[in-house]
This record gives sequence, structure tokens and C-alpha cells, in this order.
Amino acid sequence: MLVRHLCGVLPFSGLWLGVLLATSAFAAVQVTVPASGPSTNVTVVYSNFLGVSFELSFINYYFGNDTNTVPEPVVQYLNALHERGSNQSVRLRLGGNSMDSSTYVPNQPDIVEFTDPTANSNDQPVNYGQQLFQVMNAMSDKVGGAEYLIGLSLRDPNSTNVPLLAGDAQHFLGDKLDAMLLGNEPDLYTGHGERPNLANYTTNDYIGDYWEVFGELGKTPQGDVLSLDKIAGPTICCDWDLASLLQSGWLDQFSDRLKYITLQHYPQDNCGPTHKYELDFYLHHANAVSLAQWQNDGLDIIRQEPSATRKPILMDEFSSASCGGLPGISDTFGVAMWSVDYALQLASVGYSGAYLHTREPGVTYNLFDAPPAVAAGAGAWTTNPPFYAYLPTSEALQATNGSRVFDLNVQNSSSDATQSVAGYGIYDATSNTPHHLVLFNFANATGASTEFTIPASLIGSGTSVTLGLRFLTAPNVNEKYNIAWGNLTWAGVGDGVPVTATGSYVQSDQNVPCAQGCSISVPGPAVAVVYLGGFNTQAASSSTSNSSDAVPSSTSDSNTQQADGASMGVPAVGLTTLLSIVAMVFALTL
Repeated sequence: MLVRHLCGVLPFSGLWLGVLLATSAFAAVQVTVPASGPSTNVTVVYSNFLGVSFELSFINYYFGNDTNTVPEPVVQYLNALHERGSNQSVRLRLGGNSMDSSTYVPNQPDIVEFTDPTANSNDQPVNYGQQLFQVMNAMSDKVGGAEYLIGLSLRDPNSTNVPLLAGDAQHFLGDKLDAMLLGNEPDLYTGHGERPNLANYTTNDYIGDYWEVFGELGKTPQGDVLSLDKIAGPTICCDWDLASLLQSGWLDQFSDRLKYITLQHYPQDNCGPTHKYELDFYLHHANAVSLAQWQNDGLDIIRQEPSATRKPILMDEFSSASCGGLPGISDTFGVAMWSVDYALQLASVGYSGAYLHTREPGVTYNLFDAPPAVAAGAGAWTTNPPFYAYLPTSEALQATNGSRVFDLNVQNSSSDATQSVAGYGIYDATSNTPHHLVLFNFANATGASTEFTIPASLIGSGTSVTLGLRFLTAPNVNEKYNIAWGNLTWAGVGDGVPVTATGSYVQSDQNVPCAQGCSISVPGPAVAVVYLGGFNTQAASSSTSNSSDAVPSSTSDSNTQQADGASMGVPAVGLTTLLSIVAMVFALTL
């Protein structure tokens, strides 16, 4: 038999030679899993690591105008996080530029009222009243528990409104109030004209302002809230060096009252007429690694403290690009994958939590969008790609004792920006045994699978050991709607309740026998969570009547140390990939 070639014909035996040559190019990725696990001093994180940050000005779109109008779709979205977060409180933040510029008016009946129709779209001040705290409590009750960060303005350190807000927030929210962020991006106060009498607002000025506000927080109308140790800062984003600030005396002077060290940062600035990166930037793990090194010298100062006394670090606002994001980048499946990668990278370098930001409906980087109606009005909601990042992240971090996250540096991907793969090992906080792996294939071609081999040494003894595999998938990295977590999707639904996904891109959950080691195939593009202990069928199921979504039995984390120990990755090609190659060769026959 002869097979037609583009330049003539080949003997049939040549076809198999071509197959062998082709499959050699798809040899399994070599991955190394540390035998000893991450250092015990590595930051322990939990399955509610990813939180949601809401811009204050538009909070009524997401929380309702009062306790009777809390949008049910938002309840469903947040319930999905709660269910996958080991039933821990959902992390929510109310802040942004508008929190810094707005005014608390206790007796105002409406939840928010806009005060400046000519304001910059990225900083729209409002007056807000006690109704805000009522809907925050209502939302917490409806989703099984929420813990809130709120902003306290530092634009006028002499303002009596700040202690008034702090006292009432503690009074109405109680234990639901996790922390109060004093100042929002103070390193931009000079550039934004917030200190017109100063040529340059310095860290020494900032320390003086902190002392001014601290004095008032000890004597609010509701009593002393300073002694509750719920203050967080510095919440810088851009221009100041964290290490210099910490060493300037700020940390020593305020450490006793600080609960968190808080930062905000975006990979690129979209507030001007141009931007720096296109979608491809987000599809290479090395860029996420480099981004997480921002303020590394300052992070080192904090990480050197013993874990028992170390101040937790929060990235209290981030997304793919500042000032609302970029169409064709922020609203794509590629950025959903990046959000998982970056969240786990932050966990691996010492952060205790991170919050993706959401603004007014229609903003490109939003997690989900309200219908085109008045706030809390009726209509169908739209689920956007960044929301899907919460699902694999939360499930992969599930563990009774918390988790430690370790970058596996797959294919040297932590430094080699040409690589399209990445991987993390997730370890229980009290064990050197990983509970989960998270593997990435950023290749933008459905069916372009990458093979990973799990060695028997990672599985343990027993002949009936199986792995659980769940995939976050889409047809391509540019996809905006057709995205699936396992066999569930929020595409085309308006009530926040997932349905069964259909389409060739969907990968249903798999149970893979692996007592002797095994090979798994991750399609491109996709994120795979590998449940090394198998699925836990007694855990919470997803909120859908036609599909269940089992969650893992446990999880763990890792760290960014040199990987060593059990080798994971024997040259192997999955049957799907092999048959695809054979099909391509046969397609040349006539």
C-alpha cells in the first residue's frame, strides 16, 4: 500500500515511522515532586484563599438596595465558592478608589448616592449609609458566612468621618469584620492630587497620618476599635518600595495593631491610552512567577519572621489589568487560567489571600455582570471567565489543616518564558505528602494534549488506588463563555446555577487507576486538578440538579524551593494523542 505524501508517495511502513517520529515530539513532560515537601515555615493557606473585591460605588448591584433585594444569582455565585471552600467564610472586600473618596452618612436611607456626576470613571464617590452593613450581614447569612475587609480613607487624616465609619462597621458587622484597610494606594496620593499642599507625599508623611488616625480610632462614637487589632496596610500598589517603608519605622511603630500587611498590584496599567502586554503574556508561567516577585525585598522581611508571629500578607486587589481591564484579554479563558496560576504563585511565595476585583456592570475584568437594569433589578446575569478561576483554586486548596503550595517548575517553566506548561504540588500543612497537583497546559489548540506521568512513589501502597481528575477547559484561550469546570458550566444561564456542559471541549471527571503509576493527559488549553486521594463523594456537591460536582477529600500546599525527590514524568503518549496523529497521517491518503 502507498500513502500519498505532499511531495510524492510513501510506503505504508513509512506511515508508522512518521507516527513514531511525531509521537517522540510529544513525550511526557518531566516533572519532579519534592520528596520532603515544602519548608514547615512556608505560609499555610486555606481553600478560601481567593476572595472577591467589590468597588464600593456599585455595591448595590451585587448586594441589593436593602435586605429584601439581595440578588439571588450573586448568592449562588458566592455559594459556589463557599461549598468549595471547605465551608469556610467567603472572603469579600468593599473598597477601591471610591471607598477612599466616599463619605459615610449614618442616617442616609439609601445604600449609596452618587455625589459627583463629573467624577473620573475610575473613582466615583458616593455617600453611603447604615443600609450597607445590613446588606453585608444579609449576604453573609445567605452564603453560609462571609468575612469582610473594608476601606478607611486616609485622604484626610483629620476627618471625623473615618472613626465614625470604623466604629459603626465594628458595631454592625462584629466578627464578620475581618479588617479595616487604612488608606487606598497612598503611594499615588501625590500623582492624584490628594496632597495639594505637598510637593511629594513621603513615607514619613504617611507615618504621621497613621498616628493621627490611630489616635481617633481609640475613641470612636462606638468606643475603642483600635484595640481590636483589625487595622491593615499599607495597601500600596505602585510607586513606594515596601522594604523601605517597613524599615522606615512604620512596621515597628504600628505592628501591635496591624492584622495584615496589604498590597494591591496589577500586571499592567490600563489607565492611559496604551497598554504593554497582549494575551500571550498571561499564557506563560514565568511571567506569573516574575509578577509575584514584586516587592520581594519587603516580602522577605516579613517571611523571615517565625510563622507563629508573622503578619499575614494579603493581595487585597488584583486582576489582569488596572482601570477595568482590557477587552480581548481580561475577558478570556486565557486570563481565567492565568488567575489560577497567579493565585497559586502568590500562595507559594507567602501571601495568605488574594482578591480579584469587580466594578460596575460591563467592566471587562468583572467576575460576573448584572443584567442591563437598575441596581438589584430583574434579568439574567452573565458569568465571565475570571469567575471560573475560583473553582479549581478552591478545590485544590481544600485541607483540614490548611495547605502549603509548591511550584514544581515543570519544564523549567518558572524561568523559561517559552514553555506552555506549569504545575504545583499542594501539601497538607502538617504533612510532607501532597494531596493535589495542579497542572497547566496553556497551548491554544483543543486536543493538543500534554502528557504527565504520575510515579507510583507519589501514590503510596495499595492496588486499588485511583486518582481523581477534574479539568477547567474551553475551546481556546480567547473563549469568553463556553468554559467548563468538569462537566459544569455557567454559560448561558442567568441565575448563577451551573448546568451540564456540552461540547467537544468538555472533559468529564475521570477516575484513573494509579497504584503502579500512571500517565494523564491534559488537553490544551486546560487546567487539571489531580486529586491524589481520589474524589470524596461525601463532600458538598454542586448546585445543579443534573450533575454532581464532588470535591476532594483533602489538599495541601507547597512552596518555591528547589524541587527534588520523586521523579514524575516518563516519556509517554496518551492514546488520544496517538490516535490524533495517526488520523492526521491517514488524512493524507487518497
